[in-house]
Formats: sequence, C-alpha cells, structure tokens
Amino acid sequence: MFEQTVETSAAPHVTVTECLGNLVVRGTEERQITIQVEAEAEEVLLERTGESFTLTAPDDCFLTCPPATTLTIGTVQENLGVEEVKGPVTVETVHGNVNLRAVGPTALEQTYGNLDAHQVAGDLQAQVTKGNARVRQVEGALRMSEVRGNLATDGLRGGLAAELVRGNSRLGPPFSPGQVYRLSNNGNLAVLLPDDASLRMSLRARGRVYSGVPGLVLEETEGETTGTLGAGEASLEAQARGNVFLEPAEPQGEPEGEMEFDFVPDLEELEDLGAQIEARVGEAMAEMEARLAEDLSRIDSEEIRRRVERATERATERARQKAERMAERVAERARREAERQAERARQQAERMAERARLRAERAERRWQRASGQRPRPEREPATDEERLRVLRMVEEGKVTPEQAAELLAALEGR
Repeated sequence: MFEQTVETSAAPHVTVTECLGNLVVRGTEERQITIQVEAEAEEVLLERTGESFTLTAPDDCFLTCPPATTLTIGTVQENLGVEEVKGPVTVETVHGNVNLRAVGPTALEQTYGNLDAHQVAGDLQAQVTKGNARVRQVEGALRMSEVRGNLATDGLRGGLAAELVRGNSRLGPPFSPGQVYRLSNNGNLAVLLPDDASLRMSLRARGRVYSGVPGLVLEETEGETTGTLGAGEASLEAQARGNVFLEPAEPQGEPEGEMEFDFVPDLEELEDLGAQIEARVGEAMAEMEARLAEDLSRIDSEEIRRRVERATERATERARQKAERMAERVAERARREAERQAERARQQAERMAERARLRAERAERRWQRASGQRPRPEREPATDEERLRVLRMVEEGKVTPEQAAELLAALEGR
C-alpha cells in the first residue's frame, strides 16, 4: 500500500487525472495532503509543481487535503465521494455513484451511477446523470442537463434548471424570492409547498394537475395550469408527461427515504381517474418499447471498442513498466554479484601469492643453512603497478588465481 503525506499551503490545487478504483476526498484543517492508495509505490504517479499536485491512482484511493483546496478530477472508474472540500470541485467522468457532502461550487460532466449531493456552498452543475439524483441544500443554482432516473430536491436557494428528467421528480421548498425553478420530466411531478410560499406557478401536464394546498386557486388555459401563492415572488415553470401533484409541505421538512408520490385526489375525481390510468399505462408501455428500441440503437459499439482498447493499453503499459523494473533489478543484482566474485578472486590470488612467497623464503633459508652459502642480496620487490596488472588479469579472466600467484612470486624473484 502506498501512503505519503506532504506539507502544503491552505489552498493548494489537487488534480486526480485518473483513479482505477474508488476515490474518497476529505477536507481536514491541517495544511497537508495525505494520499493512501491500495497499490505499490512504483505504480502511483505523484507530481508536484509549487502548490499544484497531480495524482494518478491505479486502485482505490483515499485523499485528505485542506478545506480550501481546488479539486479537479478526471476519470473515476468506480465510486466518488467528496466531503468538506470548500474550494471549487470539477469532475469529468465517474463510472459509479457520486456522493457530495459539504462541498464548494461543483461541476460534474457525467455520472454513470446515482448522484447524492448535500450542502453545496455555491452552484451545482451536473450535465448527465444516468442514475437517480437526490440534491439537498444548495446555496447557489442547480443546473442539470439530463437525469435518466428520478430527481428529488429540496433546499435549492438559487433556483433550478433541469432540462430533462426521464423519471419522476419531487421538488421541495424553499422557493427563494426572485429565483426561477424550471424543469421538464417524463414522469410525474410532486411539488411540496410550505404555508408561507410566495410562488407563481406555470404548469403543463399531459395528465392532470392535482392540488391539496388549501386556498390555492388554479386556472387552466390552452393546456397550461397557473396559480399563485402569496405575492408570487418566485417562479415555477414545469412540464410533465405524467401528472402534477401540489402538496402541502410538512412543517419539519421532507422526510428522508425513497421517492414516493402518496398524494390521493378527492373521491369525486376517482371515477374518471381509472380510465385515465388505463390510458396512461398503455401510453407508457408503448413509450417504453419505443425508448428501449431507441436506447438499443444508440449503443455506441465504437465507444465500447475504444474503452476496451484504452483499458488494454493501460494494462499493457503497466505490465511493460513492471517488466522493465524487474529487468533492472535483476541486472543490478547480477552486477553486484559479479563485483563480489571478482573481489573474492582478487583476495584469493593475493592470499595464494603471499603463501607462495613465504614458502619460497623458508625454502631459500633452509637451502642456505644446509649449503653454508651467504644469503643472496634481495632483488627489488614488485611494484604496486605490477601487482595491480596481475590482479586485473584475474578480474578479466585471463589467468587463474593459481597462475596469478606464480606470476607475483616470479616478480618478487622467488
């Protein structure tokens, strides 16, 4: 496992170019960045330029940083979680779910799973969410191009612009004065209205508009249903291919849980509701078949091929790098072993030469004592250069240690 902590400023810039597993980023009060990756150190790429850090993680990654960090994320192959990072957050592609908690202004390009965002201090932009989206407590504006599942929101203080929600939608308070809440969805729409709402509504539904809000008067003209609560300081513009339900908001706010629409129309309206439901079911089945055919026709085999090729290239590159590192380690071990063997051979040659010299001296002294001759004058000892030349011949494999010993003895005059 790779783990590293580096000191930094209060507002660094962290870029995660790619994470091949889950990625969790959490803000802490310490002026340092801690990185933990479920991978070997040589597989993690971390670069620093001033207060800018660039990271590539080949597996699950946990990252802590100062709260004011500017966070840029490229691709996350699994799930993404960001918490207590108040600087700008930019995300390109997440192939799993996205969970945001207490973050700064955030921009998401594409989420393949669900989006759950809570407490965003600024705008939240989500281009494409292929799962469900649940968004709460956004201080700025919420802008969404497409949600392929259901959408549930509350606490949107800066307005809403949801171009297309393919499932059901539920919109909770508040409705801030001067803000516009605009959305279009293929399913049903439920709007939770508090007692003190100041809202002007313009609603278009293929089904019907049902109201359970006391004192709300609705008017229908050319397929558009309008109504006003209070002074009408905020504006709601909505389109639904299903029904629209206007409900009183509970005093404690919207309860946590799955998206449900539990509004029940008045009993006098139930008689024609059964026929309408039957017709709507038939329309929905036909539309589902058409949408399924359309989605199947949009399967981009070329994109799948490119993604497979990119994954294969990444795996091949990692394998090549591992092979190169292994080859370098093997070559280094072989070099060190050759040096050790050469050193042992040199030492052995020196020992053998010294033993040969001592034997020659003892033999000469015995011969002198036996013959009664005076000792011969000693000749000049071999120079260091001559000895090194013999030892180098041993290292190069030109002579054996035994031959080197004889050469050194001959140089010494024995």
